[in-house]
Amino acid sequence: MKKRIHGSFVSLISPLMLAGVLLVLTPIFAVMTLDRMERLKSHITDQQLARGISLIRTFEAGTRTGMMTMHWGMRRIQDLLHETAFQPEVVHIMIVSAGGTILAHSDPARVGQVLMDMPDILDSERATNAVFHRYVQEDEAKVFEVYKRFTPMESRGMVHSMRMRGMHRKMEQESGFPEMENQTGNPGIPEAGALILVGLSMDEMGRAQARLLRHAVGQGVMFFVLGCAGVISLMAFQAYRTTRARLVSAKALSEKLKKEIETTRHLAAIGKLAAGVAHEIRNPLSSIKGFATYFEKRYADHPDDQETARIMVQEVERINRSITQLLEFAKPMAVEKKEVTIQEMISHSLKLASLDLKKKSIFVHTDIRSVRSRFYTDPDRMTRILLNLYMNSLAAMTEGGNLTVTVMDVPPGQDLEIQVTDDGCGMDEQILSEIFDPYFTTRPDGTGLGLSIVHRLVENLGGKIRVESAKDQGTTFFIRLFAQEKEDAHDT
Repeated sequence: MKKRIHGSFVSLISPLMLAGVLLVLTPIFAVMTLDRMERLKSHITDQQLARGISLIRTFEAGTRTGMMTMHWGMRRIQDLLHETAFQPEVVHIMIVSAGGTILAHSDPARVGQVLMDMPDILDSERATNAVFHRYVQEDEAKVFEVYKRFTPMESRGMVHSMRMRGMHRKMEQESGFPEMENQTGNPGIPEAGALILVGLSMDEMGRAQARLLRHAVGQGVMFFVLGCAGVISLMAFQAYRTTRARLVSAKALSEKLKKEIETTRHLAAIGKLAAGVAHEIRNPLSSIKGFATYFEKRYADHPDDQETARIMVQEVERINRSITQLLEFAKPMAVEKKEVTIQEMISHSLKLASLDLKKKSIFVHTDIRSVRSRFYTDPDRMTRILLNLYMNSLAAMTEGGNLTVTVMDVPPGQDLEIQVTDDGCGMDEQILSEIFDPYFTTRPDGTGLGLSIVHRLVENLGGKIRVESAKDQGTTFFIRLFAQEKEDAHDT
């Protein structure tokens, strides 16, 4: 059983379905991972930018303090810049004039040189305190560079002319650097529009980015695997339920087939028995019936003997009918369908039972409601079915009863339904559950094969039969014949 279930799983969860899962989940998790990586990159950029801004503001604050309290000039600013650049993540710090000349640099050898890749900053009030960043290449290494206007004198309103002139004179005495004269002729102070640029190493940033990238990819892979596992688990659960349902259905079908096989074997045994009985008993019965008929005529003057002979004849006929029904029940029932007239089929079946119906003064009512006049079925089998039902109703009714035959169309395919209703003694639920079983009968003279034969004939015609009844309230048999096209071949 386990091997069978496993094989069903393998057949239901095919490689094509797994490929479909991968095809759906891969783009989702790829987008999620790329989005996370982009966020991580933006986070690292923000961290580097914040670090650069902090260095610039710290340097400007130190420069401002030195210029205000100790009247620093460019030499002291160069020294402070050189000391600030000793931090491990700092690649360079420089102050550049508006024309591109390096006024101060963490590498003193570069002071006075011209910066070739001078950044562009809009000359506006908004750009005065704005901070920018860019990536530059320096000594085959990528550098994250933060830059802005160098404005150490504007933060505290240091524009008082007297103090400024004193500071300028001090700076003139200390300044010995070339190209330190601004446009106003005061040496030692960077000209208006000078920039401060801080270059930060990308090594730590690269390591952090690689670490975060591995983490993001690892999480993406983990979520992807979990997603695949979840989808596959759902598919496996559905496959298990489907397989289990199929097994239950197969088991039920197997039980049904076993029952049908047993019924077939039983019928085959009955057939052999019936054939033997027919061969061994019918000939002696014929002789007994012949002698009983002879004695009935010979002893016409002796009523008691004549009655005995008559009973013998009746019993022989009853035994012969039982043998005939047994043979009919056991042998295969060939079906030959053709187009028949509904009204003629009902009239013919009632005509065959007319003598028995008249003996009990049974009133017959027919109600043909079908819009069609003809139907495709086996007329001989239908006649036997209806005749058996008439006889069954006749046995349940007293004299003066009513027998009604109704024919109507029923959806969805406009099938044909024939109802045979009597107002006889009816049946309780216990009897209703067994009436189609072979050899079940409630009549002392019954064989228990009549309704079993009816049931088999209806099934062979591809129809269904059911019964509704209540004790002392009559019985109705419903025969439903399914509409179908004409067939030239015989159904067996």
